[in-house]
Amino acid sequence: MTEVLAALADLPIAQLAVRMVSVAVFIVLVSLISERVGPFFGAMVASLPVYTGPVYLFLALDHPPEFLARAAVASVAALGVTPIYLLIYGLFARAGHSMPLSLLAGLAAWIVCAVLIQFHDWSLIEALLFGVPIFAVATLLAPRFTDAIPLKAGERRWSDLVVRVLLVTIVVGIVNALSPFLPTQLTGILSIMPTITTSLIVVLHGRIGGPATAALLAHSIGGLIGMFSAVALVAATVAVWGPALSLSLALAVCVAWNLMLIAAKQGRALFKRRSR
Repeated sequence: MTEVLAALADLPIAQLAVRMVSVAVFIVLVSLISERVGPFFGAMVASLPVYTGPVYLFLALDHPPEFLARAAVASVAALGVTPIYLLIYGLFARAGHSMPLSLLAGLAAWIVCAVLIQFHDWSLIEALLFGVPIFAVATLLAPRFTDAIPLKAGERRWSDLVVRVLLVTIVVGIVNALSPFLPTQLTGILSIMPTITTSLIVVLHGRIGGPATAALLAHSIGGLIGMFSAVALVAATVAVWGPALSLSLALAVCVAWNLMLIAAKQGRALFKRRSR
């Protein structure tokens, strides 16, 4: 413990602060965008790697590619249980339960799954075989949470934004500061924890209602498929291609996937209008 505390004291605090501030600025921009659009488009923004991307970028600066590859495998497995969190929260929220109860129900499920994931030394194939069926089932169930639920703008308070930014940036700082002392697999799990989702629930549930928040998060399941694929790409390629190319392609996968989902939705809407 003494060695860990001594090492923490030697961390480049200024560098860590710059990293956290850069993430905070990006979160502010994403938050302002997501609150001004409907649940589907808000979900497309929320499901981008706003938290995971910076964490992996900063880890790449401090660790060799092999570390990132092992961490990414654990992230794939952990990301596979995120839809369970979203659907359980949605069940409680649509039933009219309070934000704390709905949030705790979803988080408890994610934490239990994350703990169980930590006990297994995953291969990439195993992580994919674990996560793909969960996403497939969740995608089939998600429309039940999104039907006829409009996203109405609530009163905007800067305190809401501060809560969200602090939550994300503090966790980013903790993961980066502690990563040298944590098992690689645990770092991978923490790198994919649903921080953005949790912050959205904390802020939006009381402002626009549980059903509308559940609708936004259910829409995000489709977007998370892109992130799931991107993290798997990092796990498979970062040790061979290097962090710069691997992480850049992973980001491109996330953005391209969400743009494809947006185009598909717009195309369906246009087809319906022409069919009338």
